[in-house]
Amino acid sequence: MGYLFIVLALLCGITKGFCGKKTSGVIEALPDAMLFNAVRMCICIPIGLLFVWLYTGTLTSLAVDGTTLCISAVSGVSTSVFVVTWLIAVRTGAYMMVDVFPTLGVIIPVIACRFFFAEPVRWNHLAGILLLAAAAYILCTYNKTIGKAALTPFSLLLLSFCGISNGLTSFSQKWFQYVSRSDAAVFNFYTYIFSAVSLLLCWLLLHGRQKGQEKNAPRPDIRKLSVYVVIMSLCIFLHSFFSTMAAGHLPSSRLYPLMQGGALVLSMLMSALCFGEKITLRCLTGICVTFAALLCINLL
Repeated sequence: MGYLFIVLALLCGITKGFCGKKTSGVIEALPDAMLFNAVRMCICIPIGLLFVWLYTGTLTSLAVDGTTLCISAVSGVSTSVFVVTWLIAVRTGAYMMVDVFPTLGVIIPVIACRFFFAEPVRWNHLAGILLLAAAAYILCTYNKTIGKAALTPFSLLLLSFCGISNGLTSFSQKWFQYVSRSDAAVFNFYTYIFSAVSLLLCWLLLHGRQKGQEKNAPRPDIRKLSVYVVIMSLCIFLHSFFSTMAAGHLPSSRLYPLMQGGALVLSMLMSALCFGEKITLRCLTGICVTFAALLCINLL
């Protein structure tokens, strides 16, 4: 069942990525990215409530302990950081280059689960992670070969936050599976409440500071993106839900490298077919190294 949940999560993730890339050209400023994603998370809340009712058959399961709320808060805040940094980074970078940094984030749940939950980390897991890092480097150089802007210290910092926050979100899913008796649907419901609140608070803070400076600046019309917003909201909830379910069946050393590697392959196909990004030899090399990493982690 764990592998089935991975497939479902990957399909939701690639759909979410397609819609995100389509909307990234409209969202420019950081406050706009926060507001846009806050709207997405607010839409996720009633979707999450519906899933709680369908999955558990009752809303009494929303009564959770403090530990579950704490894990949900970590998941919500890290999710907020990820969606904002990803949306800004993908606006100017190659989709494949941006998407590889969340792959590097798998080291966080793998190592953290080793220390906190005694999950084994064997030599082949470490070798696979090193190969994933090599694939990330190759795909970063690929970004420049297709005419995208060169990486700057700021863009590297942005992408690093993107990878770290994604890793923390993955770890929170595993953390939840180990210590909480609540259902995954309940966990995801609270995750998006915390995410929406954190994004709205940050937006209000930045919007208040920049209100005078950008009084006459054009603002993106979110209504034109309404279809994408709804699809992304549904997909981000389902992606998180299926990822959390998969975390209950597979160890982190196998789950997260497999998910991120599969996402890279799907991203390559989508970036070529939908956004015209050339599949060069360097890109194929990066994907082949990713496959080698997955084989090393899952078969040895």
